[in-house]
Amino acid sequence: GYTSGGQDGGTIINTIQKFPFSSDSSASDVGELTRCHRFGAGNSSNINGYHSGGEPAPFDQIEKFPFATDAPGTDVGELTARERLTGQSSTSSGYLSGGSQPPPSTSLETILKFPFSIDAPASDVGELTQARRASAGNQV
Repeated sequence: GYTSGGQDGGTIINTIQKFPFSSDSSASDVGELTRCHRFGAGNSSNINGYHSGGEPAPFDQIEKFPFATDAPGTDVGELTARERLTGQSSTSSGYLSGGSQPPPSTSLETILKFPFSIDAPASDVGELTQARRASAGNQV
């Protein structure tokens, strides 16, 4: 299972932080994303964290950062430009749903998917039943 949590981007900053699940303790800075983000989405594979989308422009990056080493993020793929999207993760892929297309800020119903095994752009794989932005994501 997972051993620590991560926090990246937010309020136009680019710091990657990590905190342990095994004890109640504070986070530590462990790296930086390639640019400052807010309103993006997070995903996790067994070995990497991902940050997708967000503002300010260009809105369309997928960044990957390793959990095993405290290293900076790298740009590994693109998605249709969006912010305020929701991230979910399977064992093999990252999913991004809803969000908004700036400007103007129009809510979207798109479901995107990108593979964890290779660095590749996200592809459109489905639609939500209604447009949503800034919602919570879950895995079942």
